[in-house]
Amino acid sequence: MSTEVKSNQCLCDALCELKLLQDLLNNSQTKFFGRLLAKIAGTDTIPLLLITKKGSPLSFRSAEECFETSYFRIESVDKETCCTTISLLRPLDIEGNYSNSFCDLVRLEKTSICKNVDLSRICAIQLLETELLTRKIIIEPKW
Repeated sequence: MSTEVKSNQCLCDALCELKLLQDLLNNSQTKFFGRLLAKIAGTDTIPLLLITKKGSPLSFRSAEECFETSYFRIESVDKETCCTTISLLRPLDIEGNYSNSFCDLVRLEKTSICKNVDLSRICAIQLLETELLTRKIIIEPKW
């Protein structure tokens, strides 16, 4: 097995495990604790960046909603083809406006826009804090 195939399989396995944890947050139906894990985490999403083999974050533009993002949520992973379906997360600044600057990022918002990614294009995964999905944007009056 070549090094590239092993690397792709490793990424695929990591994304499968991450999807499993994300599903556990969302679907934890136990007799006594119900959806306690989702309440503890405050979200059903583990946000991530996918780093391309060129060393830059993978980025997609949404023509429908007019924004570009490098922040994603895993929707599914196909282990046979080593591909994943991700949904785009909209990055927001402190005022609740779209911002594609990492320095201005305060919150991420889920969208229903999905993209398919061949993991042979990816060399790394960077997980982000789930707090980015639950953080409240509070704008206080100036006066």
